[in-house]
Amino acid sequence: MHRFMEACRQKADLLKGELSSRERDEQVASTNNETTSRNILDRLGQCNYEHANALSEERDIPHIRQTETWDCGLACVQMVLHWSSQNNGKDLQHITCNEEMSQWNRVEDQRITEKAWMVEYVATKSIWTIDLVILLDHILTGAVKMSMDQNIDHRQSENIEGARSIGGQLHNDYPYPTSPSPPQLSLSYLFCSVRFGVEESYHNLGYYKDAFSEDELRVKNRFDFARKQNLPLLETSHLTFEVLVDITSRRGVVAIVLLDNRVLRNAAISTGCYTGHYVVLCGISSDENDINCALMNTPDGNDARPQFCMVVKNPGSSKIVELVTPSIFEKAWRAKGTDEDVVFLAKNEP
Repeated sequence: MHRFMEACRQKADLLKGELSSRERDEQVASTNNETTSRNILDRLGQCNYEHANALSEERDIPHIRQTETWDCGLACVQMVLHWSSQNNGKDLQHITCNEEMSQWNRVEDQRITEKAWMVEYVATKSIWTIDLVILLDHILTGAVKMSMDQNIDHRQSENIEGARSIGGQLHNDYPYPTSPSPPQLSLSYLFCSVRFGVEESYHNLGYYKDAFSEDELRVKNRFDFARKQNLPLLETSHLTFEVLVDITSRRGVVAIVLLDNRVLRNAAISTGCYTGHYVVLCGISSDENDINCALMNTPDGNDARPQFCMVVKNPGSSKIVELVTPSIFEKAWRAKGTDEDVVFLAKNEP
């Protein structure tokens, strides 16, 4: 009996030790996540660390559809620019019924003009996140930046009027609306990724395969340029999903995230079938109806019910807002080919 009791005590001590070790690991992970979140918020100019639970910015972000198979990233940039403008997408709230259609047409015409300008500026249909970052920085700073035609195929650049090299400017200023007044943008951003460069193995992925040889030099030059210009970049070996959720749950912060669209859509996954797609992550929702909708739209096969869902503006969808389970969103973000790219954007309130 004595030996049995001693064995039980030793087993209890062992389990207690394992539990304490696990608790310490969880505490360390929590502290690391908090430190990372604060570093990112500091770089975004967000000094208020107060957390607003289950907050989403989707009501203030216009839903702008992509018009081609390859311009989802440009549509996402448009959405965040309109979100950050002083009018904040509310310029249609105080108009009469007779004026409504005319106003909507003007807004649509403006968005078409904006998109056309962006397409010419990036000068490629094979858009990487660094292309979006340089485009966004050019729009926000108004500075003379690198022409986006640098080192692209000469057959493509022949049709781009006014193309110049580094130090030049490809176009006039971004086509802000002239009436009633240009929007006042107050937006900061931070591009986070596990890799600021080109992963050679991606040439086997169907999404990259056709244009990889042309993209490789162009993208490397983009990153070199971004570093020389001290653009806001943060290369990290592993950004936790908890940090992504924490940052985008805060007031005035959203993110452009690169996902594997096949994972997002729960399509059958096979080797080399990666399909890159950009979305705007507006935040999270802990509303039970939203969680139920997410589980219906993106079932994740998990037995445990999630405590929240991701609130997404998807330029490839006709839905104004899409709700996605956390596990599916993380799988789509971590998929090979994405480099776990995310561009955090913070609206700086006056």
